[in-house]
Amino acid sequence: MEPPVLLEDFGQKVDLTRRIREVLLNYPEGTTVLKELIQNADDAGATRVCLCLDRRTHGTQSLLSDKLAQWQGPALLAYNDAVFTEEDFASISRIGGSVKHAQTWKTGRFGVGFNSVYHLTDLPSFVSGKHVVLFDPQGVYLPNISAANPGKRIEYVSSSAASLYKDQFFPYCAFGCDMKSPFAGTLFRFPLRNADQAANSKLSKQAYLEDDVSSMFVQLYEEGVLSLLFLKSLLSIEMYIWDTGMPEPRKMYRCSIDSANDDVVWHRQALPRLSKSAYSCNGEMDAFSLDFLSESVTGNVSHTKTHKFYIVQTMALASSRISTFAETAAKDYDMHLLPWASVAACISDDSHNDDVIKLGRAFCFLPLPVKTGLHVHINGYFEVSSNRRGIWYGDDMDRSGRIRSVWNKLLLEDVVAPSFVKLLLGMQSLLGPTKHYYSLWPVGSFEDPWNSLVEHIYRSISGSPVLYSDVEDGKWISPEEAFLHNMDISGSKELGDILAQLGMPIVHLPNNLFNMLLNCKSGIHQKVVTPDSVRHYLRRCKFTNAIDRFSKLMLLEYCLEDLMIIMWVLMHLTCL
Repeated sequence: MEPPVLLEDFGQKVDLTRRIREVLLNYPEGTTVLKELIQNADDAGATRVCLCLDRRTHGTQSLLSDKLAQWQGPALLAYNDAVFTEEDFASISRIGGSVKHAQTWKTGRFGVGFNSVYHLTDLPSFVSGKHVVLFDPQGVYLPNISAANPGKRIEYVSSSAASLYKDQFFPYCAFGCDMKSPFAGTLFRFPLRNADQAANSKLSKQAYLEDDVSSMFVQLYEEGVLSLLFLKSLLSIEMYIWDTGMPEPRKMYRCSIDSANDDVVWHRQALPRLSKSAYSCNGEMDAFSLDFLSESVTGNVSHTKTHKFYIVQTMALASSRISTFAETAAKDYDMHLLPWASVAACISDDSHNDDVIKLGRAFCFLPLPVKTGLHVHINGYFEVSSNRRGIWYGDDMDRSGRIRSVWNKLLLEDVVAPSFVKLLLGMQSLLGPTKHYYSLWPVGSFEDPWNSLVEHIYRSISGSPVLYSDVEDGKWISPEEAFLHNMDISGSKELGDILAQLGMPIVHLPNNLFNMLLNCKSGIHQKVVTPDSVRHYLRRCKFTNAIDRFSKLMLLEYCLEDLMIIMWVLMHLTCL
């Protein structure tokens, strides 16, 4: 007699449509979707991304299923020139289990970002190499679909699929794909969800119109340069519209790296190169310039503008405290971190007219919706929220949350701050001691965690030659050496010229930076031009005979200023 069955299948299950809805709640609509596609293309090693609003409606006679006819209308196409590997196919089929997790040099680490495309559609698909892939998480539209495998992959090159289902595959014939031979790239198609489809969707109740996509293109173009700024492979982002009845799409916008030569590619590939060697024992600090070209087309007229950036990127020493912290995080929490960061300053003459370019943003390779208050852009291997809306910081966390917060603080203090000093030193030959140069310095008050960064920047620069003095016919000196001269308080420009002639290392600064150097916690006592400091300097000065009688009298008058005030006070004291 067989024993009674004591066990029945009762495992935990994941409702895929519910999981996607949760992703959409965390990932805002708009350009976030486009940036996720850009990020994935960059991680794949692509050099070109083309986004296209396809306004056309395609045939419905030869489809895989009659239910697919409603998805043959307007769509967003997203092309890049990288080909999917088998690992990529496995990764995109998972939610939250990306194989990129341990590939530290890649931007996407969570495996959920691609699913933000469900803001637009219920039926994403793509062609790459010799395969077409279609996802149907609701299990409604594709034939022979199941909850266990809510999608299909079709090998179209050696099979008869393309000839049997011409209307199904014709929409992919774009950007060099002919659906006959293997495609040397990747083309996504996201048919836009209309109002009727939204009403019945289990994924999203939001319809997407063609005008919504056009608006996204405008927004992406406005910060297209920033989207490219810290990427590793991508050289251009282009946006097109394919009108009904037209044989090909027309270009609307393009943002690209100008003159992308081998040297530029080598600099931008520094992170993948260094991370694969477990980062250099000696660390790495690299500086280079990048030129960007932005183009918008109206009718037959093209409008262009250029921006130049100076970038410093740094990998910390393997023996540094942050590298030691990263090793501990990997061992104890399975967190794969890299002590990598970079800073970039726009050095274009007209950059002050472009707030998007000028105002400092935080980046985790792509821009985050986080303004730092600085006038440079800060990129780092930050621990960010899974929806990339901000970085972890704060003291009110435990365990892994605290590890993430401490990591970001270390990254700012130990990697970003030294990179900023290197940036100032490099900018001296490009800008000189100009208003533009001093405008890059952090001034004012800052919120967490950027206030800690600013404090460490001023500590780091205290011994570096970052201030310009007219002494010895002009040279760069450190804040430790400098005497700050506020001409509004400390007398005239003539006084400054006389002091420089005597070898006193005085520095003229904008008022806001003057005050910042006096009030910041730099660890040094900042010297200032005052009657008392000038008197002390003149006692040791050996060159007083080098100035004329008029200059000596001006110096004497200035040196007596505070003494005369003291005498006046003493004369008016009431005797007790």
